[in-house]
Amino acid sequence: MLGRRYWERRLRYGPWGSLGMGLPGGVDGVALALKQTTTTSVIAGNRVAWRHDADVFDGIEEAIRAARRSVHIDVYIWKPGGAGERLTELVCRRAREGVKVRVLVDPMGSTGFHEELCPRLTEAGCEVRYFRDLKKRPFTLTGRNHRKLVVVDGRIGFTGGFGIAPEWSVPGPSASVWRDANVEVEGPVVKQMQVSFANHWIETGGWLLPEIELEPARPAGEASAAYVSSTDVVGLSHARWVTHLALAAAERRVWIANAYFVPPPSVLGALVARRENGIDVRLLLPGPHQDHASVTFLQRRLYPRLDRAGVKVYEYQPSMMHAKTMLVDDRLSVVGSMNLDFLSMEWLEEGALIVDDRAFAREFEERWARDVERSRQVTGPRQEGEAGLPHRELQSVRAAQQSASR
Repeated sequence: MLGRRYWERRLRYGPWGSLGMGLPGGVDGVALALKQTTTTSVIAGNRVAWRHDADVFDGIEEAIRAARRSVHIDVYIWKPGGAGERLTELVCRRAREGVKVRVLVDPMGSTGFHEELCPRLTEAGCEVRYFRDLKKRPFTLTGRNHRKLVVVDGRIGFTGGFGIAPEWSVPGPSASVWRDANVEVEGPVVKQMQVSFANHWIETGGWLLPEIELEPARPAGEASAAYVSSTDVVGLSHARWVTHLALAAAERRVWIANAYFVPPPSVLGALVARRENGIDVRLLLPGPHQDHASVTFLQRRLYPRLDRAGVKVYEYQPSMMHAKTMLVDDRLSVVGSMNLDFLSMEWLEEGALIVDDRAFAREFEERWARDVERSRQVTGPRQEGEAGLPHRELQSVRAAQQSASR
């Protein structure tokens, strides 16, 4: 009983409670805080570039075509059709040409992969492994590998919210094409991404990677960055630390785009507290094209509280909003696989790239503005003439919330 109460309190309040008033030094304090909470170092000398939507596959395919030594892919979703077909053909060709291709997929997210794609990959010489085979752990949503990683030659890496599937395969916007945010990175921080892949590879029975695969890449740009891996150890999640540190570092604003917004109490409380401390807090969430209706219901139950706090919430209208990004002030960007829900915070294998770079953050802001133009503001202060969630609809949400709490 004592142990259960300890973990319940830790999950609800956590060691991050001391960050409620902000992080000393703001963004300048993030590197020190990451080192002490996640043991991850922020590394200088990286080139970072946004790869939105289907553009991520242009970058991935270009890097794979130029690969000299290795291609490592660690993803939750790899399905037949679209980008899944193109990438399968490309890595098979590169494997036949002598490039070492290691593929790791999660069987829960990659329906059709085992039957249609895996035989072609293995026949071409690719080594394929499954993360925590469903035959041993059927019907469980926890402990899955939700990371999205591609690392080529230990030199260039890709991460974000993408899946290798038709939903991400063609440029948008259209209702069938998901809106997502991804990043291409080159430089020393790619070693952290490579180590993340290696950890999963070894867990699934793969051999240790050759030493050359873990040598730091040469500096390639001006950005400082860190790739933080999070595991499914409840109560010890690095995903929570990344989220809370980013929120605490804000001195002016924190803008968040996220696909599944059902945050744990500690995260919701931190968002509200930051707004009450004068920080400009904005959320860009899925609208009518959310792929899980239950998430829409739970997400909208939080609107009254967010509205009272003055948090601006926008619902993206053209298609499913699948990005997982954060912008803090004018420097710090977070992009990766982490949703703001309990699964990502505690029960899934996740990863995120934290980037300290003004130019990269400026591009984030520009893309945010374009996305907001295609969105509907539903809570928070509005400029004159802007329409929000209709009063009757917001009242019904409040009524449902009150009824559920009885």
